[in-house]
Amino acid sequence: MGDTERTLRLLAEEQAALRRVATLVAAASAPERVFHAVAEEAGRLLEARTAATVRFEEQGGVVVGVWDEQSAASLSIGTRVPYSDPDAPIFQASHYGGRVDDYTDVPGEAARMTRDAGFLSSVVSPIRVGGGVWGALFVFSSRPAHFGPDAERRLADFTELVALALESVEAYDRLSASRARLVEAGISERRRLERNLHDGAQQRLVSLSLQLRLAQQAVENDPAAAATILDGAAAELNLALEELRELARGLHPAVLTDRGLPAALDSLATRAPFPVEISGVPRDRFDEALEAAIYYVAAESLTNAAKYAEPSAARVAMSTTDGAVVVEIHDDGQGGANLGGGSGLRGLADRVEALGGRFEVRSPLGAGTVVRAQLPLR
Repeated sequence: MGDTERTLRLLAEEQAALRRVATLVAAASAPERVFHAVAEEAGRLLEARTAATVRFEEQGGVVVGVWDEQSAASLSIGTRVPYSDPDAPIFQASHYGGRVDDYTDVPGEAARMTRDAGFLSSVVSPIRVGGGVWGALFVFSSRPAHFGPDAERRLADFTELVALALESVEAYDRLSASRARLVEAGISERRRLERNLHDGAQQRLVSLSLQLRLAQQAVENDPAAAATILDGAAAELNLALEELRELARGLHPAVLTDRGLPAALDSLATRAPFPVEISGVPRDRFDEALEAAIYYVAAESLTNAAKYAEPSAARVAMSTTDGAVVVEIHDDGQGGANLGGGSGLRGLADRVEALGGRFEVRSPLGAGTVVRAQLPLR
């Protein structure tokens, strides 16, 4: 077979592999199935024994897709792979692309795990999604120096083609999880309201009803006692009204509806236990859902800062463009906030993403926190 024929055959194989992956993505297949398919197609393209799709996390990588031609994979889904040393050969290969022709004397925990799994050579290509390194595709062989000279280029070409598919399936998975969290949050909020109404205002209104009946019975025979009962009923009514106002503020602050974002954000600053500077808030009104999202991003961020960060000051800054509005909340507290910490930030991210926006948190330990939400104006 000539070079031209071989090139055309390889190109056809790559395109066919890409079509199979794209078909899975278009069918909204589970992410695990797509990750497995990507590993399988890469392994078959390079005529290897085993391949793995690895997604990078803060503390290294995790195997999210694996294929083995013998159906008894030496690697398993969920295996964590340490990539702690940027100078290690496997870190370099996984983040920048490359190959390892013989693992026998390669240092590091990741290399040891590879040898223990029975592999002596590999070709690796990073998966770049959204301007960053999402993970890597590993193709393994049990023999040293197994892969031909064009293996790196072929794997890199294939990885570049499937990166968009992986980004799509990840985005769909995040959207599905976000929707599930929003539904659960709605159910939890309704339960909270029911509990608060039952334990608070409802009980007070029941008590008020009994007091009024007693006053009605006493009004002719003992006017003084009736007056005392009515005084108590009036106090009970005031407490019930206050509790109902608190519940209403939790649903949607009246100041936001009546006077807009400038007044609503000013009220947050006034209630905060530290100085809060407000800047860039436009006087024009936005869509109701957009205003509510901005308000709750600011409110939850300031509440979290007060509870956990002990800041001396904070700043809420807004800016607008032709197509988007951005709100940033800065504090100079202890930092360390994260979306998985159960502090309400995950709920804010869901609220922002449900409106087509983007939500970010930067919170290095000891260096304060920046919460940023960008929302479309449409």
